[in-house]
Amino acid sequence: PAISAAVNGGQTTLDRAYNMRKAKSCPISPSHKEQKRKKKSMFWKRIGKSSLAAASNNKSLRKGGKKLQKKASDGDDESTECITTANSYADNSYFSEEELQEKAEKRRRDPWLIVLIVLVCVILGMGGYAGAIFLPDMMGKADTARGYKEAVKNGYTPTDISVSPSSGDGTSITFYAMADVPYTEHERKNIMPYQIKNLSSSADFLIHLGDLQDAADGCKATAYQAASDILKQSNIPVFVIPGDNDMNDCPNFEHGEEQWTKHFHHLDANWDHDFLVSRWGNLEESFAFLKNRILFFGLNIVGGYPKSRSEWKSRHAEHLYRVKEIMARQEDDYDIAVLLAHASPRSNHADFFEGEEGLASFVKDVQKPFLHLHGDDHVWAETEGAFDVDNYMMVSLDCGAIASPIKVEIDTKKENPIKISRVDANLEVDCCSEGWP
Repeated sequence: PAISAAVNGGQTTLDRAYNMRKAKSCPISPSHKEQKRKKKSMFWKRIGKSSLAAASNNKSLRKGGKKLQKKASDGDDESTECITTANSYADNSYFSEEELQEKAEKRRRDPWLIVLIVLVCVILGMGGYAGAIFLPDMMGKADTARGYKEAVKNGYTPTDISVSPSSGDGTSITFYAMADVPYTEHERKNIMPYQIKNLSSSADFLIHLGDLQDAADGCKATAYQAASDILKQSNIPVFVIPGDNDMNDCPNFEHGEEQWTKHFHHLDANWDHDFLVSRWGNLEESFAFLKNRILFFGLNIVGGYPKSRSEWKSRHAEHLYRVKEIMARQEDDYDIAVLLAHASPRSNHADFFEGEEGLASFVKDVQKPFLHLHGDDHVWAETEGAFDVDNYMMVSLDCGAIASPIKVEIDTKKENPIKISRVDANLEVDCCSEGWP
């Protein structure tokens, strides 16, 4: 117990003695020095000689030694033997003259080594900070959230910070939305083909909010191909944005990105339509378009765990900048805005949605109806007044295995312009079946 108390006091030397005692041995007196060197115990290798040198001036060591001496006076021979060794460490009698000189030289070197390490860290930190600010401006994209914001301040302007209104002077639009399907062979062969086949051709488009396969199955190329083939059977144009299972959660992110790009990038080009889609350069999986005074944003905002946290933050920052700029610049061109994204907003999306500079605060200031559709949760949920913003309606879609795509009808001339229907007859909508807001 006395040795354990000393160990709890953080004494490196007695720590070693404790381990020796557990082995029913304490062969660490000066007479055993050469023998111990030959044994090269794993414990000795781990702590190193410097730990013993540091213990020589430790007040707690002397205090622990007194406790052991008291224990020894009660007849604990093993403790007495270990105390003898511990004292030899404390007064350095265990070490040869050559070792003592080596320790003294090390103490002289250590402060300079620490100074050198600090200087290197400072230089690297300054280099990283400068790179975060200036590289995005030179390369035309941001590598970190800080870098993007600083680049904008320094004059960098992302391309396509505007949306051209599509032709016509209408005020209404109808579209379908679906998410989180297909994950299984049954969903690929039966459920999703049936859902696509039964979409009304009178609708303007279909948006798939991502997760077109299950990353747990390895992100096989055949899964992407199958989902793409099903969507191409639609009789209305289809837009697709990525979910976390499509790229982010894949065992190999680059493989998932390659497959998503191959099978879903610009999928809407397979149909003739009059949407003037604005793609976003290095964020081409995201887009915006304006039709009949309704502004749409399709964004790569996913759940899961980020492959790169800096890329994640940078992407959020650029998306936020673009969305706010477009909504502000073209305020007179739209009456309603619609956000289409995969992720159910959580704490790791707070940099995009929350705070004084976040999207929700901006939507509140704009004071126009804002509809946000997302997947990810796989179950239906309606949140009127999301983020404590009265004009913000957020809806979580069922996964495809539970329900068919929802139907959204928007007519800006109506008093309650947004109507949402869950196509399956037994499923209800509380917020918007008769119109919102």
